[in-house]
Amino acid sequence: MFTEIKKHFKIYGHFLKYSIMEQLEYRANFILGIIVECTWLCTKLLYVFITQSTGALVGGYTPDEIMLYVGVFMILTALYVGLFSWNFYFFSWGVSRGELDMIMVKPVSLQFFMTTRYINISVPIPNIIGGTALIVIAWGRIGLEASIRNILFFILFLFGGMVVTYALFLIPHLSAFWTIKTQGITEISSRMWDFNNMPMQIYNKWWQRLGVFFIPVFVITNFPVMALFNNMSLLHLIWGFAVPAVMFIGIRLFWKVAISKYSSAGG
Repeated sequence: MFTEIKKHFKIYGHFLKYSIMEQLEYRANFILGIIVECTWLCTKLLYVFITQSTGALVGGYTPDEIMLYVGVFMILTALYVGLFSWNFYFFSWGVSRGELDMIMVKPVSLQFFMTTRYINISVPIPNIIGGTALIVIAWGRIGLEASIRNILFFILFLFGGMVVTYALFLIPHLSAFWTIKTQGITEISSRMWDFNNMPMQIYNKWWQRLGVFFIPVFVITNFPVMALFNNMSLLHLIWGFAVPAVMFIGIRLFWKVAISKYSSAGG
């Protein structure tokens, strides 16, 4: 098992290397991508500046606390778009063109290959820098202690949020094994991501329960911040550690069901 994990880490290193080489080969597109993301970053910062200037409470949270949420949202958005979204977007294209025929014979996990091989490095750069800056500023203004407990829980829930993101947003794209056209389904799932940019407390309790326990989109960005504020219930704390494992196992099983429906390019 350790040998397999080591092999896949090595392969992922090659994916990263070739992705960087490919994107830097067309430097104008690479620079343009960074400029576009900087524009998006400025738009998000505008929200922060407005809440800071008005001093209004959103869902009971102060402007500095909202800044912390926005910073986490920006970092996780950067990681999602940079690591996964390209792969998910081209997934149905690969299925319809029979690309899996060639990949299935390779001595590597098909799921790993199809969902991690493209890495966009232009998107994460400005957003991770901007998001980290917002988190550091908000952390200091709120007066949160930089204790080992806070930092550890924050990192663990960020990692858990990435696992949930991978599993939750891969599910709609697996519909490509049943239907070629997946744009409608994937567009709806993409809109779900926008629910992450604000505290879940702005929604009523039923929406919160739905977004935590049934379609755990709120777990992604809310739980890292809630852990810092130390206002998580015991149920939320347990679920926060359990749901990444549940989602990862679930997407693995669903993948096996979906791949069994694949009948190659020739039908």
